[in-house]
Parts: sequence; structure tokens; C-alpha cells
Amino acid sequence: MKKLISISLVFLSYLLLCSHSGNSRQSFSEGSYLGFNLMPGPNSGIINFAIVTPLPNGTQSIQAITRNDFIRLASGLLKSEVNPNGENLFAKYEVEECGFYRDSVFNKTRLFCNTVDQIWKLRYKMGPYGNGPDSLGWTRATVPSMGQMSLLKEYGVNSLGDYFFGEQAFKLLHDMQSFGWQSRYKSS
Repeated sequence: MKKLISISLVFLSYLLLCSHSGNSRQSFSEGSYLGFNLMPGPNSGIINFAIVTPLPNGTQSIQAITRNDFIRLASGLLKSEVNPNGENLFAKYEVEECGFYRDSVFNKTRLFCNTVDQIWKLRYKMGPYGNGPDSLGWTRATVPSMGQMSLLKEYGVNSLGDYFFGEQAFKLLHDMQSFGWQSRYKSS
């Protein structure tokens, strides 16, 4: 019984932490949006993907999802409250080379999105995925510089823990594809 109470308290604490307040400059109508942030969290990778629902009191309800769910929802493969019409949001916001294909050899749907797989570069100097040119992030230190955070504020966040979500998240993914934007970010 004590173990159940302890687990319940930990879970409730986690839910309270996930109900994150941010001073986003975005204004949203009611609804839920796909999003991500740059802070690793419990039971996640180095980037958190989520369904973000802005609440009337200025906080956000955060429902954690996986990278694969993010791609499924954004590509329109799955319908939900964040994409009820099954629209390909990657195509809408011109985020290239993202989506899914049917692997006929293994009879399995394969998901891909190089840009989503590079979100970590906004936060880290060195990547967790080995050596080589693809293992280098876009920051010069262990966290983004003040100049880089200033650039990220254009996408509706004020801190690493804030979520990029909705149109702003997809605008960031679109902009990340540009070598000019990458260069500007690296030098900020």
C-alpha cells in the first residue's frame, strides 16, 4: 500500500511539473498542438515531444509522446485532436524529407524526418550519436548562448524548458533546414 501511495505521489508530482507555464508570445485559440522542447526528461530522449494544450490560466497541459508519434501525427498518418483532418503538416510548412513509407520487405511502416532528428543540435555542442560531422551540435557551449536563446525566442520560447508548439514549432523546423539559418544560429 505504501509503495502504491509513493508511486502515486511521484506520478502526481510529474504531472504538476509537466503542467508547465511559459510566457509565450504566441496567442492560440483553444485546442491542442504538436510540440517539443530542448530539455531531457524522465522516460524521454534528449528532446521531449508532446501534445501541448494552452490553458486559460497561462499554463500548458503537456502530454508526452514519442518521436515516432510526433512524425505519425504531423505527417497525417494518425488523426487526433492536434491534426483532426490528417493533414501533412510537414508539407504544409515545407519541412522536407519527412513522413513515412511502406517497407514491403518487412511489411512495416517506416518513419523518417532528418530535421526532427536534428533538433538536438539546437541544444547541444556534441551529439549523443557517435563521432563524425553529424555528431556536432550548433552550440558553442553546453547550452545555447544568450544570442541563440534570443533567436529561439522568435519561435515562442523563453527558456530551454518551454515548448515550441503549433505553427511556431513547424516554422522552426522549416528554418532549421536552411544553411543560412544554421550559420546565423551557430554564430549568435
